[in-house]
Amino acid sequence: MTLPFLSFFKKIANLFSAKKMLAFWYRHYKVLFYFLFFVVFLIGGWHWYDSFYRYRLSDEEKKQYIEQYFKETAFKEVKFHAVVDAFAERSRRHQETLTVERNIFEGKGIVPKK
Repeated sequence: MTLPFLSFFKKIANLFSAKKMLAFWYRHYKVLFYFLFFVVFLIGGWHWYDSFYRYRLSDEEKKQYIEQYFKETAFKEVKFHAVVDAFAERSRRHQETLTVERNIFEGKGIVPKK
């Protein structure tokens, strides 16, 4: 007894054998990688466009976001001036010339080992 769809699978097996697929891969793998890179690049570009230019926020969500953003970015002037003063002090210390207070080659204060 022969099954009618069995001949279909035999034809497909002849067309898509492992040997033919491997030969196709060795001949065209660079083109396939470039095509895959291009497809991934297009998907990334579409996702970037979709996330930046087609955002979906209601008016209430926009208002809530703006209120939260401005609360988090309050300017702390006192702390800012303290940091600026610290940088000015550091800059002043770097401009001073260093003086060596002890001559390490004199040998003062060295106790010989016994």
